[in-house]
Amino acid sequence: MINIIKRLVSYIIIQIRYWNKLKFPISARIGVRSHFEGANRIYERSFFSGSMGYGSYIAAASYIAGKVGRFTSIAQEVKCNPGCHPYTYPFATTSPMFFSTLKQNGHSFSRKQLYEELRYVDGTGDAVHIGSDCWIGDRVFIVGGVTINDGAVVLAGAVVTKDVPPYAIVGGIPARILRYRYDEETINFLLSIHWWDNDKEWFLKHWELLSDIDKLKAYYVSSKNC
Repeated sequence: MINIIKRLVSYIIIQIRYWNKLKFPISARIGVRSHFEGANRIYERSFFSGSMGYGSYIAAASYIAGKVGRFTSIAQEVKCNPGCHPYTYPFATTSPMFFSTLKQNGHSFSRKQLYEELRYVDGTGDAVHIGSDCWIGDRVFIVGGVTINDGAVVLAGAVVTKDVPPYAIVGGIPARILRYRYDEETINFLLSIHWWDNDKEWFLKHWELLSDIDKLKAYYVSSKNC
């Protein structure tokens, strides 16, 4: 009963704080220190804690802790986890009872922390960073400390164990680069303009440009020459 009341109170607080920026059901859980830029949605049974850029969303039953850029689409059952265990030399066991003082099961023989078992993106407390204009497919698992850069696509079922370059398409276990979304010149162009950083008024006026890269290039060339 107490947990139900706490969840209801948290739901009401976040609804009031972000009533015009975020849509989410009571079954979703949102970190109280999270920040949303607007036009965001988190679907049922998902958890999110961190910051989310304009136009991004997370589908059902996902668990994301970290930073998400603008216009990024995260499918259902996507998970990230900063926790890890040693499983090779010199450790003789994977059990945290012998290398951790965190007492995951309530007990530990270890008198000091011998292994870095929680991994975050360098210099932050975020488990993962996901850039702008990314698409993360169903049932993707992202290891703690990973950055998925702008424009990247992660195919369904992939296990991401290392950083993903901008505009790369990755898949598999572990995830590897299959190809890139565009040629190098186009990628450099998109990274140079950061179209996702435009304001809402720009998108209302120029939304069709995002369906044709050639027209988008022509627009920016014309704007530069003016």
